[in-house]
Amino acid sequence: MSKSVKTPHAVIAAAREDAHFRAVEVHNHDGRIEVVWARSVAEEGRSWGDFAAQCGLNSSAETHKSSRKGPVAVVGLDPTAVAFYKISAPAVGDEETDSIVRMQAESLLPLSPDQIEVAWRKLPSTDGKIDITLAAARTDYLHRFAESVRAFRPRNILVSFEATAKVWHRLFSEGERQAAVMSIGQRHSQLCLVQNGVVTHAAMVDTGMADLMPAVENLDEREPSDVLERFAQDTRTVLESFGWVASNPWPVCVLSGGSAIIERLVDALNDAGLAARPSLPREARLRVPSEFDLSDIYEYRVPLGLALMELDGTAGALDLLERIDEDEQKRRTRSTWRSTVLAGVVAALMLIALLVTAYLVDRAREKQLSTLVNQPEFGQASQQQVLLKTVARHRADLLQLLTDMNAGESNGIVLDSFRFKKGQPVTISGQAGNEEQMWKFQAGLRGQKNIEDVEISTAVPDKKTKKIKFTMSFQYKSFTKKNAVL
Repeated sequence: MSKSVKTPHAVIAAAREDAHFRAVEVHNHDGRIEVVWARSVAEEGRSWGDFAAQCGLNSSAETHKSSRKGPVAVVGLDPTAVAFYKISAPAVGDEETDSIVRMQAESLLPLSPDQIEVAWRKLPSTDGKIDITLAAARTDYLHRFAESVRAFRPRNILVSFEATAKVWHRLFSEGERQAAVMSIGQRHSQLCLVQNGVVTHAAMVDTGMADLMPAVENLDEREPSDVLERFAQDTRTVLESFGWVASNPWPVCVLSGGSAIIERLVDALNDAGLAARPSLPREARLRVPSEFDLSDIYEYRVPLGLALMELDGTAGALDLLERIDEDEQKRRTRSTWRSTVLAGVVAALMLIALLVTAYLVDRAREKQLSTLVNQPEFGQASQQQVLLKTVARHRADLLQLLTDMNAGESNGIVLDSFRFKKGQPVTISGQAGNEEQMWKFQAGLRGQKNIEDVEISTAVPDKKTKKIKFTMSFQYKSFTKKNAVL
């Protein structure tokens, strides 16, 4: 995905791990990082679109990712789909390095170049050579993943290994310059070599908490667990592939939320000579909701790492979707251009057809009218039409009159009689609760555009009902004028 120069102040970061969708919203207040909310939902048939809706994002919108107001979104790429390698190359320019990296990737992976996406990053050079961290993933998987998370409209899709390194460096570490960081999941465990906060190598161990927890709970000192021994051996093998040596080992920092299970796993790794220690979050480095504790920071470690990467700026991050994103932008541009051209052609054709049709219709109507005017019946029909219009114009519209009368102030007014005759004022009689109601009724009639000259003819109090009996007259349109015709 493209890297934005401007870093945001609010981020929604999401990842799928251990059969759960997890997301956080994180804000940066002048360097102080605050978790606004966190959500965790079991996958169980749900999609990224479903989870986006639960996070308050409009999954149906097709707006471009950068146009949405509020927090930007970032999504973590499943680490089990990414392969990491560390290679050496001559200290040459970036273009030559890119060619070398792609040639190395082709030799390392049993796939053709169009089936893989590669991202790489240089490490400090030594002896005229440079070390390179290389990440690779299948192109078809990346396409499917990018499509599946479209509802989040993410500004970046980042490798979860890098999120683990970032969150450890910012929230867990004690300032180590280099360490092997282990994050134990439910089915797999991540192991990445971190130097100065950046991943230089990474791998997966196919053992997770689902395998390790029963082994730890049933641990018998007289009979070492085969599962723990295999886990320690696999970890050692991965570390040695990173360049670890027993004579000068790096610390193995196992991310933990304070779990006793993690403590016992660390002991097992130490028994195997791996210099392991638990790494707990530092609460002072993060402002969290009141209900948050160490275990929650640990649970949301990957989304938090993704958010921190986005807030710090993702320049230099391993971007496996850069080419896919560029291809998508080109496809949209071509599609927009083709649509515009096609729409222009269609509009031009429709305009021509409309002009031709209008011309033919006008000619046909002109011919028909000429024929009709010459017929003797036309004069009679024309005179009859004029007569109908005259009658309609002068005919009393009683329904409209009643509507106009009731449009004004009529609270407390009861009408008793209504007299309407052509060429004479309309006369109404009724009763009001008091004189004020009668005057308001009169004022309301005067406010109607079709009614004029409203006058109160009589206004007599009724001793029995204590109400005012009144008679009013007014002019209505042209129907009541003395010179009205018909």
